[in-house]
Amino acid sequence: MTKETLQQCRSASLARISVKKRIAELREDAAGISGIRYGGDAPRSRGEPLSRQQRYVEALEQLSAEYEETTAAWAEKAAEAERAVRFLPPKLGELVRLRYIDGLKWEQINERLYISPTTSKRLHHAALKKMGLE
Repeated sequence: MTKETLQQCRSASLARISVKKRIAELREDAAGISGIRYGGDAPRSRGEPLSRQQRYVEALEQLSAEYEETTAAWAEKAAEAERAVRFLPPKLGELVRLRYIDGLKWEQINERLYISPTTSKRLHHAALKKMGLE
């Protein structure tokens, strides 16, 4: 385990989160898409998909594929990081897990662990030291 591996895990986590957000935004935008367009005097005919609807489907397929790729990259790095974190004391392990595997910001970590920014920096340094990375 290297510090670079932890950084790669965090980057993969952030990429995964970003794609997940883009999928949610796309789905939210799609709420106004109606299903079928009918030709002039044939309201009961099959009709054809709206171009906006087609764009939505294509964008969702592309984002879903990207999400699968980023999740696979993240899972590989996360498993490696998790193996190293198992040997840390619980508080240090949780901090490293939240930062690098879950990709949280320091403010979110401090809030979740009920610690100050100074304490999180001290614990982070201690965790890296115990992992042999500092």
